[in-house]
Amino acid sequence: MEAPNRVEIMKYIFINPVVDKLHEKRKLNELLLQKGYQRVEVKTDWHGIVKEKYNELLKDTNLTIIDRRCPKTIEMVSAYIDDASVLAHSIEPILIHCAIELSEREDLKDRKKIITTPCESLASYGNKIGLKDTEFISWKTFLKLIDSDRKLQVRSLEASPIPPGYFESLNAKASSISGKEMIEDYFKKNLHKQYELVEVLYCYNGCHNGDGVLIDE
Repeated sequence: MEAPNRVEIMKYIFINPVVDKLHEKRKLNELLLQKGYQRVEVKTDWHGIVKEKYNELLKDTNLTIIDRRCPKTIEMVSAYIDDASVLAHSIEPILIHCAIELSEREDLKDRKKIITTPCESLASYGNKIGLKDTEFISWKTFLKLIDSDRKLQVRSLEASPIPPGYFESLNAKASSISGKEMIEDYFKKNLHKQYELVEVLYCYNGCHNGDGVLIDE
């Protein structure tokens, strides 16, 4: 007598915008379903909300506001800045807002949620928060688990789907810097004091160059 088929419990997975551009969507979704993952999307425009949060800060301070959307830059920048010249704030990265929504959604209750990230630092940052039934994992690491023989084709991205210049639409004197060397030089020279808002991205030109995206390094 044959043993009954074991029913696999489907897990939910949120694909970040960078990863979404790396693969043909149909083939990616097919692979995910084969491996027991159902894609989910957020219902809230967190890009717009996070930007508005920064806009509201601008109205209430004369200090420089440093972008905190890239966790890898937070500790790095803090080594150079003068606390008296920079506004302390706790606006979380966009992906964290998305994960919080998914972790609290009633329709996804008590099911494992996977949040893919374009870098290892954002995955580590997210997991330290301890959201219920939620795990952050870099796409590179996750892809090795579900596609070890590299059947899924990977596109080369020349630009990030969320490129530098996120705050350009705000009525503020803003600066945008990316890349470790540029960031270090910028803050060593205290150039941030010339601006109201500074966008800081550790990976040069955006998250498509993150260490959680690049499969062959």
